[in-house]
Amino acid sequence: MSRLTRLLAAVGALSVTIWTVQCAVAGSGAVLLAQGQSARPPQNVETSIAELHRKLQITAAQEPQFGAVANVMRENARAEAGAPQQPPANATAVDDLRAFIKYSELELAGLRKMLPALEGLYSALSPGQKKIADAVFRQGPGG
Repeated sequence: MSRLTRLLAAVGALSVTIWTVQCAVAGSGAVLLAQGQSARPPQNVETSIAELHRKLQITAAQEPQFGAVANVMRENARAEAGAPQQPPANATAVDDLRAFIKYSELELAGLRKMLPALEGLYSALSPGQKKIADAVFRQGPGG
């Protein structure tokens, strides 16, 4: 397997992983640059936050930790909304890959911001809520 083929496979695997986590956390579709699919508008993040709150059955005592997760979700939605949704029609394969990498880096940065907030919330959840969280975050796109 050539070095480029391995690189493209690694980028693809990372993208699928990011897409799965992003969809589970925020309920939004991933932006697949080469295919020209667009992300859900940022205002839908509020619906995703409300749905996550409902599914996890967040208590009053858990609101501060959940609020931190919700704030990161909002920040990530704003950052993704500002990113180009697809390369120009006359883009080359190299341009496509560059755009894909740039967007993947944006998604990865969002996941890195989410981790400490989610760890804080997860530690405040009851065992039953943790089971629900585990299921919600595993379901991925379309789940």
